[in-house]
Amino acid sequence: MELIEVKGVGPKTLLKFHSLGIYTIDDLVRFMPKFYFDMTKEGDLLNSDHGDYLLLKGKILKKTKLVQVRRGLNFFRAEMMTQGFKVKLIWYNSPFILSQIQQDKEYVVWGKISKKRKELEIPNPSFELLEESKRLQGIVPIYPLRGILGQQMFRNVLQEALRKEEIKTVIDKYSPITLHEGLKLLHFPFDMEDVKIGKQRFDLENLILQYIAYRQNRNTVNDLKIKKYNKNIDEIFPVIRSLPYELTPSQSKAINEIILDLKNPKRTNRMLLGDVGSGKTIVAFLAAVYAIKNGYQVAIMVPTEILAIQHYIKAKDILEKFGIRIGLLVGSSKAKDKRLLQEGLENATIDLVIGTHSLLNDKITFSNLSLVIIDELHKFGVKQKGTLEEKSLNCDVISMSATPIPRAIALSIYGDLAMSQLEPRKGTQQVDTFIIPDEKIEAMWDFVYERVKNGEQAYIVCPLVVDSEGLEVYSAKTLYKELQLTNLKDTRIGLVYGSMKETEKNKVMKEFYDKNMDILVATSVVEVGIDSEAASIMIVLNADRFGLASLHQLRGRVGRKAGLHSYCFLHTSRQDENVRLSALKNNSNGSDIAEIDASIRGYGDFLGIRQSGGNMKNQTIITKDLIIQSKDIADKLMQEKSFDITSLAYIQNYLDTIQKISLN
Repeated sequence: MELIEVKGVGPKTLLKFHSLGIYTIDDLVRFMPKFYFDMTKEGDLLNSDHGDYLLLKGKILKKTKLVQVRRGLNFFRAEMMTQGFKVKLIWYNSPFILSQIQQDKEYVVWGKISKKRKELEIPNPSFELLEESKRLQGIVPIYPLRGILGQQMFRNVLQEALRKEEIKTVIDKYSPITLHEGLKLLHFPFDMEDVKIGKQRFDLENLILQYIAYRQNRNTVNDLKIKKYNKNIDEIFPVIRSLPYELTPSQSKAINEIILDLKNPKRTNRMLLGDVGSGKTIVAFLAAVYAIKNGYQVAIMVPTEILAIQHYIKAKDILEKFGIRIGLLVGSSKAKDKRLLQEGLENATIDLVIGTHSLLNDKITFSNLSLVIIDELHKFGVKQKGTLEEKSLNCDVISMSATPIPRAIALSIYGDLAMSQLEPRKGTQQVDTFIIPDEKIEAMWDFVYERVKNGEQAYIVCPLVVDSEGLEVYSAKTLYKELQLTNLKDTRIGLVYGSMKETEKNKVMKEFYDKNMDILVATSVVEVGIDSEAASIMIVLNADRFGLASLHQLRGRVGRKAGLHSYCFLHTSRQDENVRLSALKNNSNGSDIAEIDASIRGYGDFLGIRQSGGNMKNQTIITKDLIIQSKDIADKLMQEKSFDITSLAYIQNYLDTIQKISLN
């Protein structure tokens, strides 16, 4: 059936559908809601955010008369008591509603909550008398129609299309419900459980087709190495013997795994997992030494300048004595230094380059690059990673992280990413973690004051740079000013955030690193890149606004000095966040935390276009079980070699999508 044949779609309406990218029935039924309004239960005012849509029930205490502001603008207000709060309801240019609102009557209202200056307000809410409520109920999907089509009209066309056209797919025989049944649950749910089941079926379809496209692409990509590694492992022994400490068993195991990978005829794709103190950096350096001893160049890319500089200094100290020539490339490098480094990479007088995103510049070319090492993988997008890999044919890739991103975990499930787990060194400091409610904030500031006066340092991380109207959360700029005047007024406080000029940002971070600063107020920009041994306190305000993996990375900024007791304080105003944050409080292993985080956030789009799943409000997330199920079904379908035309079209679309994305 053609789209024009669906009841309610005429020639003019058809053009509107086209402007939304909807040309066929298949396009229509796969056009997903942006979110759902759940009118089956009352909203929670206490734990809601500014801008949330809520269904509330309460009594109207009073109402105002109609106020005429100017020609074409009038309003009136009503005050409703609900859940122990007074909420102001305000209607603009709707004088006819005034007579419908009755004082001392119970109403059900629905609308977007505004939290300004500690006042609760809902502009232009929908409403019904509670005893007569019929309309404000059920689950209502809202589509991203950009005002081109009405929501109800779109739903009517969808309903007619699903009634007239049976959506069939080869995957149906392997699924508990058909795609057609899943789509009906997605678009016309009875409750949120229907949405969950429908979304799982839809995600299963997409994951299977993505995986098949991925495998087909893998089959056409030449994974066989062009560069050969023939040297023995003992080439790196002199460097190991020069270290002021012995490698841990897990470090030795990881080195052996990497060298076996490099000697393998297929390209290396391995991730080094390890928390603070596990020694990921020295393992990376030893892998680089082995590649260099085989006659190749190595690039190490890190997310911040200060981290690049720290790695560069450490590499020079450990490796230069063995004749390894090392270069540094960061955004603030002088033009002359950039030119010399560029020449050194082109003529192979530089063996190892350590740099930031600057390495992705088109002008940076290599004579014989064979190994790419990505530090803090979660800070780079898949396209950035791919750009560096493409600077040489068939590069081997090693990634490093304390908390692997969901996509990396998904790749490991698919068997396309090997992992080496590093254990913390003996004597590594455990960081005591506490969940801090609002009423303990002042006591926390007193504790910080005592510690920094004792020569220690503290990070204070805020979710925002500046205050945002309606959001009662901490911002870095405001807190920085307040602390200088109140609780921490005679301490040395600095401020850093992502949108600062790179030179200014690096200057502040270096001041903290050099211990010329006691406290650093920041955003999550400090998640990686500063390793100050004197830092013993990490405070994350409104920690409920951060993912568990990010919180663990932030916690990893402290506890770096043996014998220095360290603390992480996770503040939240939301009681419903205690369970999630307790998972971090009670767990110190980054890999386990990443798994927990992924189970909450989802494993994301397998192709890596998104790094986490469930980006639509109130929808399900891509789970580990769903990934495993999709792989099993995809393997069966590929063995059968039976696909319908629609499935083949979507596989081709995914193949087109992944051409410029790193598949490692």
